[in-house]
Amino acid sequence: MKVYIFDYRKFKQRAFLLGALLIGAVFFTLLIYQQHSVTATAKKYAIYKVQTDKKVAALTFDISWGTRVPGPVLDILKKNKIKATFFISGPWAKKYPEFPKRIVAEGHEIASHGEEHVNLSQYAKEDVKKNIMTAHNKIKEVTGVAPNLIRTPNGDWNDMVISTAEELNYKVIQWSVDSLDWKKPGVEAIINRVLNKIHPGAIILMHASDTCLQTPDALPRVLQGLKQQGYQLVTVSELLKLGPGTTD
Repeated sequence: MKVYIFDYRKFKQRAFLLGALLIGAVFFTLLIYQQHSVTATAKKYAIYKVQTDKKVAALTFDISWGTRVPGPVLDILKKNKIKATFFISGPWAKKYPEFPKRIVAEGHEIASHGEEHVNLSQYAKEDVKKNIMTAHNKIKEVTGVAPNLIRTPNGDWNDMVISTAEELNYKVIQWSVDSLDWKKPGVEAIINRVLNKIHPGAIILMHASDTCLQTPDALPRVLQGLKQQGYQLVTVSELLKLGPGTTD
């Protein structure tokens, strides 16, 4: 007859080991679930600048009205061999097609400034889609370019606006250096504001609408000052290749 001796000591050790493994597995599963939940519910943000240590910045212009400023701005950029990103509205592109076509022909980047100049966060998702796509189709029809960057009017956005734009293959681009040229503060004020606030990875906001008549006078000295500080100016898409877009 076989006699089985119960080794309580070994049983206790194995039970402890099994329990530890079980607790570890549960903890690991909860950790993965928590990380997944945080990622899935993370707040969305527009891009204000790019994380980089290089002295590179993107020069951008918003245009939604007029014909007096766009030409001189383009002339200055051409003379200085600078490529910029132009955020243009759908109605302006349709009304003055010669300017968007020139922007593309001279190697600048075309982006969208939407259809109506309204705060998109105050509208329903379907209205936001309509605003973005109406402008998209007009810009593409005029220039042959399908933009994938948008600057929401007034810099206004929320999670819904960002999500809707992303669903339409757009990135929402804002700015980290505001020239405030739209306030008409004076040429010197515009120049000093840009040159004092510039930083690596900056997105510079200027305007080429006719409400900003001081911009053409300020722009040459802005370009000169940035060059003296060692900055290279590129398009937004080129800047985004240097690092992740961020709000900080």
